[in-house]
Amino acid sequence: MDAMAQHAQTIIQISDTHLMEDANATFVEMCPEQSFHGVMQHIVAEHPEIEAIIHTGDVAQDATPVTYTRYLDYMQGLGIPFYQTPGNHDDLQLFPYPQSTPITVIDLKPWVVILLTSAVTGKIDGHIDQDQLDQLDQLLQQLNDRFVLIGCHHHPLHMQSDWIDHHRLKNSPDLCSVLRKYSQVKAVIHGHVHQEFSQIQDNIQFLAVPSTCVQFKPLSQDFALGHTDAPGYRVLELYNDGHIESQVYRLDHLIPKINNEISGY
Repeated sequence: MDAMAQHAQTIIQISDTHLMEDANATFVEMCPEQSFHGVMQHIVAEHPEIEAIIHTGDVAQDATPVTYTRYLDYMQGLGIPFYQTPGNHDDLQLFPYPQSTPITVIDLKPWVVILLTSAVTGKIDGHIDQDQLDQLDQLLQQLNDRFVLIGCHHHPLHMQSDWIDHHRLKNSPDLCSVLRKYSQVKAVIHGHVHQEFSQIQDNIQFLAVPSTCVQFKPLSQDFALGHTDAPGYRVLELYNDGHIESQVYRLDHLIPKINNEISGY
């Protein structure tokens, strides 16, 4: 493998920060702000060369201008390019879209990252509207000489966890029918599930990341929190030959003390 093919760009995925309007407030008996800052501090300390940080949704639990402004101020202070796409807890009218549209296109030659909006106002489950799917199809036709990473909030594939699968991306077959036409699409990253996940379908990697705050118990029929699972993030190395290497990092010192009686979020 030549030196150019071995070169990689480092992308960080975070998700489901669930930030509150009051930075000191708790969510499911932990402080999302403190956990978020702890994760970000680890990212900056451990990964000195980052091309972009991508937040795959549920930036806010209290989706107010105060919450979003504080998030933006904090991220801008890091001096690293960052992008976010909304989740079901976000307010689509207030959400800070990076490019003021439901689709965000990030040029990282030879890669392109395309963020889609799967959140729907008033719904927990996800749906990517036809306008976005048509635009995605057109973009992928144009980007036939690039490698592509797709991002959204809701999970397209089943997690084998009944309660969260009920709230997945409802028109996942429509998205997948577009993606499978284009061999340059290498991976889809998403949040929503508050746990690590990796599966390959149609030669495309589907990757989920732990939340920066509370985690969901994997393979659970009913809602359950992962009491021993730590907050975390995913590092993706995008290589110039089109392959991806990724690793999830968890921060055990941030594991919250959770009330076992909590039955939903």
